[in-house]
Amino acid sequence: MIGRLFSAGLLAGCCSTALLAQQNSTVVVPTTNHGVSTNLYSLALEQTGGGSYGEKGLVGPYVATEMAQKHGPLVGEATTQAGTVNAPLSTPALQSSATRTFGAQMGANFEGPGQGMAGFTVTGAPPDTTMAVGPNHIVAWVNSQYAIYSKNGTPLLPGNGFVNGNTLFAGTGNSCETTNQGDPILQYDRLADRWVLSQFAFTINGQGVPSSPYYQCFAISTSGNPLGTYVRYSVQFSPFSPSGFNDYGKLGIWPDGYYTTYNIFAGTPAGSNSGTALCVSDRTAMLAGTAAASLCAPIGFYGGGASFLPADMDGTTMPTTLDQGNIVMRYSFGGRSLRILKLKPNFANNTLTVNDGLGGSPGSFVNFPVGTTLVACEDFADNCIRQPGTTTTLDSVADRLMYRLAYRNRGGLDSLVVNQSVDPDGTGPRSSAIKWFEIRQPFSATPVLFQNSIWDPGGTGDRWMGSVAMDKMGNMLMGYSVVNADAGLKPSLRVAGRLRSDLRNQLQAESTMIIGSGSQTTRSNGTALTRWGDYTTMQIDPSDDCTFWYIGQYLANDGVFNWRTRIASYKFNGCK
Repeated sequence: MIGRLFSAGLLAGCCSTALLAQQNSTVVVPTTNHGVSTNLYSLALEQTGGGSYGEKGLVGPYVATEMAQKHGPLVGEATTQAGTVNAPLSTPALQSSATRTFGAQMGANFEGPGQGMAGFTVTGAPPDTTMAVGPNHIVAWVNSQYAIYSKNGTPLLPGNGFVNGNTLFAGTGNSCETTNQGDPILQYDRLADRWVLSQFAFTINGQGVPSSPYYQCFAISTSGNPLGTYVRYSVQFSPFSPSGFNDYGKLGIWPDGYYTTYNIFAGTPAGSNSGTALCVSDRTAMLAGTAAASLCAPIGFYGGGASFLPADMDGTTMPTTLDQGNIVMRYSFGGRSLRILKLKPNFANNTLTVNDGLGGSPGSFVNFPVGTTLVACEDFADNCIRQPGTTTTLDSVADRLMYRLAYRNRGGLDSLVVNQSVDPDGTGPRSSAIKWFEIRQPFSATPVLFQNSIWDPGGTGDRWMGSVAMDKMGNMLMGYSVVNADAGLKPSLRVAGRLRSDLRNQLQAESTMIIGSGSQTTRSNGTALTRWGDYTTMQIDPSDDCTFWYIGQYLANDGVFNWRTRIASYKFNGCK
């Protein structure tokens, strides 16, 4: 993530005719097919064994530096829009103790890409930890390398087991090949048995600011083997509003498309946040390796707010309807609510419908008021999370819902689960706890915020940077970072979960995944390194639809640019 979203004045005239017209329009984003790559194993072998292809892009903000942030005052927005469906207010439950012991069993637990792998050099922070899980493989990606593992944690690529993020884009001839900027996101498309890898690409001006051309780079595997060949695509964004620099992209797999959401910073070099882009690429064409279209709806009147997430489908049971397209969701400061829109593409006509999916006007949404709880850091969503042994505080990234927005259909019951960091004591001394949600029947005329709960066990320490998912039985697991400056606990990784049969809004006792032995401190020039994680990932294993896999960040020693990542699996007894 290059920027944060808060900028003053962006919402003036929120619902003007010009912005509504912009919101009604569809931008067909140029998408170039770059053909099939050499197989990844051979490309990796060239990188490590004296071949001609090497690292070409560790430049700009990823050279041992903290990515620039764009902070400003929190801003609100209109709480209604034509056609808005308002759900009843849901007051969050507060859970400060667990009534049941942790019921999931840990399986694998091993080092992900980072300083825990021999030969790995950290070139920037935060790592942007993300991961995809297939029937036999784990692919984990950080800034700015990725690794492929067997399920027992054995690295499968030659050399030290990882390659540069731009490796697959050799021969594309644009910034996808010549830079390695990161902000990675990847998925396993279980309906097609294919892997989808993506990161952004751009040049850097003399002041270290992203400059056009702006690309999102996609690589789609040609088989279920992540070590094999990939079809490469580049999606080019215009530098001018309502398009712009495509930051913080998030990817959701859906039967009718690959859905991506971006925070947009207009201009070149990139300026202030000008809104968001809700996009979908032609999944059918990409899987076939043919020319593909990408359609985007630039949403100007959400400028200054927080990020959207696209729903990402778990399991193989189709959504109860595809008529509404896919779901995108965000947190609204102005409404203290969750907001759902539906994105429906028509690739034959190059059109994209954006509304509530229930017959509302363009831009209408379903609104779920979730109470007056402040987000982390006394509603400033900045760096306030204290660590032992240092004055450096860590970034909460609390202005947005945290990846993924996990969707599942269990026998006709649609569920979405997601989480966010909130302040457990308002303006008191604490900083962050995790608020998690389950929305049921999001396609119906009467969707329900079924669970809305703040996880704050013991009322001590800080928990943030979460990711949550649901298995085929309806059990849930959430992974997150935890720290307690007063008790001497350095940033660590824990998980907490629940059985479908547990009381509503209740999680079982948390379990430690790994205890960190380092706090993130200051650079040699004395400036604090505050960025942490940016996002983590909880995935469901497609081989049994029961096993959860989680990746997150930790440190083995105090310092800066020395992060590690950890990958672990868990499964609840009785899920078969």
